[in-house]
Amino acid sequence: MSISRSFIYPSLLAAAGTVAGSGAAASSQSGFVPALVANTRHESIPAEMDIYAPFLGDWNITGTEYREPGKATPVTMVVNFSRALEGRAIQDVWSWPLDSKLPIAGANRACGTTFRVYDPLQKIWHVTWIDPVKRARVQLAAKKVGSDIVQIGANDSDQPRRWTFTDITADSFTWRGEFSEDRGNTWHLNAEYFAKRR
Repeated sequence: MSISRSFIYPSLLAAAGTVAGSGAAASSQSGFVPALVANTRHESIPAEMDIYAPFLGDWNITGTEYREPGKATPVTMVVNFSRALEGRAIQDVWSWPLDSKLPIAGANRACGTTFRVYDPLQKIWHVTWIDPVKRARVQLAAKKVGSDIVQIGANDSDQPRRWTFTDITADSFTWRGEFSEDRGNTWHLNAEYFAKRR
């Protein structure tokens, strides 16, 4: 399989470079990136269901999080999307600074990942978000609704979550995160991110 490096996470490439120079570890792990990353979608995913394809590549994020009621916190992040597992999945890595006053690098870099797998029988995407820093996990089911991608599920405390991609173009998108306290009857915004392609 040929691997397009334009869609490989910079963080994974950096990790692979580190491993390649680490003696015995290189022989056991240096094949990880090419084994994970794929260049094209798998034939089990119809073209019309390849809904995350517009996000492949690297993005800069600016936005706002509402960590407390009525309190807006500005945030900046970087996100990288790639196909994975022979093209059956799309994975991303979101990176953000632990100290917002410093660059996203080294000990100041935190990250989480979303893994999306298409189910050809149910015709939906199964989505799992993992944030090892906050010890958080969210599982959702995703589908296209008009021109948006709507992902609905719950966190590991069974609290409803709705994450939506809107305003999708070749070089930008908006992501909104919402939570519900009444089992999905009403929703409240807790994050809004604006992405520009790097």
